[in-house]
Amino acid sequence: MNQLKIYYIDFPEKTMQYDVGTVLINNENNQVQNAEICCLLNAESYDIADYSDEISILVDDNGFYKSGLPVWSIKTPDGISLELIGKLLFVRNIETEYSIDFVSIKAEDIFDFRIGLKIELKGMKK
Repeated sequence: MNQLKIYYIDFPEKTMQYDVGTVLINNENNQVQNAEICCLLNAESYDIADYSDEISILVDDNGFYKSGLPVWSIKTPDGISLELIGKLLFVRNIETEYSIDFVSIKAEDIFDFRIGLKIELKGMKK
């Protein structure tokens, strides 16, 4: 079974503590992958924010309309400010002939996030 390693950052309202780590999801095909990502985000669909040329951040497509989700401010390596809501899923991008697909995050990516990710928890969505 193909698996996709995802790095995540969350701040659940129930615990009010950071939840950071990696998770493996089933990556059999795009339909299965999308369902697994939506399950992780507790969402019906998701948006893709470009963190860099190689890395994307996946978030709940309807996060702005839900309450109790963390509000994040992230500065990308290019200096762009992103305002995102909800659990953040970090994946690598790979360009294929017809699209851009997700591939597993690498250990060095996680190391780089832990020492250099410019992220701030702004609050909780009401």
